[in-house]
Amino acid sequence: MSDLRLAPYPPGDELRRALRAALGRLGRPLRVLAEDVAGLEGAIDLVAADPAGRVVLVLVGDAGGDLELVAHGLAQRAWLAPRLGDWLKLAPELDIRPQEAIELLLLAPEFGARARAAARAADPEGISLARLRFVADGQAPGRPLLERLEAPGGGRRRSGPPPARSIFRTGLADADLAVGGSGLA
Repeated sequence: MSDLRLAPYPPGDELRRALRAALGRLGRPLRVLAEDVAGLEGAIDLVAADPAGRVVLVLVGDAGGDLELVAHGLAQRAWLAPRLGDWLKLAPELDIRPQEAIELLLLAPEFGARARAAARAADPEGISLARLRFVADGQAPGRPLLERLEAPGGGRRRSGPPPARSIFRTGLADADLAVGGSGLA
């Protein structure tokens, strides 16, 4: 049995080809509409659509560039949104719904706490974060491994017990502190 090892991201076209095949592993099938689209001061890796016709913008970031990837994704989404109606006029067979908000699927080797918080604050319902790594097995080329970190609404859906109450809560009421009219002057 060969040892698995982390492999570097393949170059552009190979990366996008590998992602096309792997995107469905994140929970729903995505149909790729366009690749390597010239966007706002940079490229959009993939423009896809889910089965309901919602457009999903897929961007890949490098190690250490996770926070920048969130900003890049927001900018590219804002740039693409007003153009989707034109895409549909040119290619009605795309079967997309340009009136719906575009979802962002951001892929990077890792997302730090600041990038996760920024994504939740910017759009907790429309930004998905996923860890992307490539692994190689012996002589075979690297293949993508995707691990969803945050799904749309991920900042709101928590499993397990509710957070514990703060240890600084005293349980005192205004009346206990003589606040509210007859106490402190």
